[in-house]
Amino acid sequence: RRDAADALAAAASDFADAEYGGAGTEAVDEVPDPDDVDDATAATDPVGPEDLDGADAAPAPGRLKTRSALRKEWATTERARRYAARRSVRFPIFTRSILLWVMLFSLFGVAFGVSGAFWWAHFNTQVNELRDETRDFEQRAQNALSSIDAQRNEALRQIQESVKPVANVLNQANMVKLADRFAPSVWTVTTKDGAGQPTLGTAFAVISNDDETVMLTSYSLVQAAAVSPGPGISIRKQSEEVVAELWAVDPANDLALLKVNRGNIPVLEWAPDDQQATALGTSVFAVSSQGGPGAAVSPGMVIDVSAVGLRHTAKLDLDFRGAPLITSEGKVIGLASLDYRPTLMPSTGEMYYAPLATSACLDVLQCGGGVKERKDKEPDLPPAQGDDTPVETVTGNAPGD
Repeated sequence: RRDAADALAAAASDFADAEYGGAGTEAVDEVPDPDDVDDATAATDPVGPEDLDGADAAPAPGRLKTRSALRKEWATTERARRYAARRSVRFPIFTRSILLWVMLFSLFGVAFGVSGAFWWAHFNTQVNELRDETRDFEQRAQNALSSIDAQRNEALRQIQESVKPVANVLNQANMVKLADRFAPSVWTVTTKDGAGQPTLGTAFAVISNDDETVMLTSYSLVQAAAVSPGPGISIRKQSEEVVAELWAVDPANDLALLKVNRGNIPVLEWAPDDQQATALGTSVFAVSSQGGPGAAVSPGMVIDVSAVGLRHTAKLDLDFRGAPLITSEGKVIGLASLDYRPTLMPSTGEMYYAPLATSACLDVLQCGGGVKERKDKEPDLPPAQGDDTPVETVTGNAPGD
């Protein structure tokens, strides 16, 4: 193509040399305007009438060309020159391919840039929205936990209310099965009554150390031994029997303390004062030392609580005299008695009165301390048969205190 353009340029140059007297290639670039050529021709060669008739005829030799011919030649030459110039500056196909790929990559780059900017802006918007939504997440989580706890507590309360009618029955069944839990603390008391007949009951440990133990029982059980001379007292657990000494008594509340030379007997825990004050309607269990596992449980319910004691429905037999009355939590709230009647009403055998644990603490025990005698009055001790000398009431500190 470049050679063809050069050939056309050379042909145009030769044509100019032939027509314009050796003007060379410069003549191609300086081709006179056809109108100027016509004016010059008209000045040197006026046209006569005879020329009008033969205007289209071929020019005579040695004469200048007509305006039409010069215009055609000029147009042809100009087209050749422009074509040659145009072809000389065109890019080769390799260069055009590179330019095409550069253009394509540029377009792709712009497209990716615009797309990336759009998605980046969208991502930032989503992140900002998420940050706004999670800004108070901890507070909302805490509120949700509080709401869940409140709903849980309400559900538990409703469940407890719904099972309350059978709760006492379930507690009684469970406590009866756990009689062996209290067996090491309750012992059988054997002695004789005022008529010299053998009798028995229960005592339970309230203070114990390595050598000695203080046990609480019913005064009516050991009443005959409170005078001198009187029958002896012993405690027994299965095949083991230990002599007991009457340590202190409170006949008004049917309470008595025994001291034995046997240490390390598990003691029962006292119920707190507020639990004793709110015991109305709760379950209680009298624990006797008689039974296969070493103890037997008689369930009941507290039907009355007053300053003088509590009234309950637990069934009691002779072996339950002096037994502890325990709550569902296994703590001592009172003492089982067949003879304690603070209201002087006879017992029908269906409901019994029991002195509260606080009575024992105030009258014969320093709970958490030693043993003391009632200070407001002397014990009312009945005389033994044939002798009106009362036994001395022992006072002082409890063993190991």
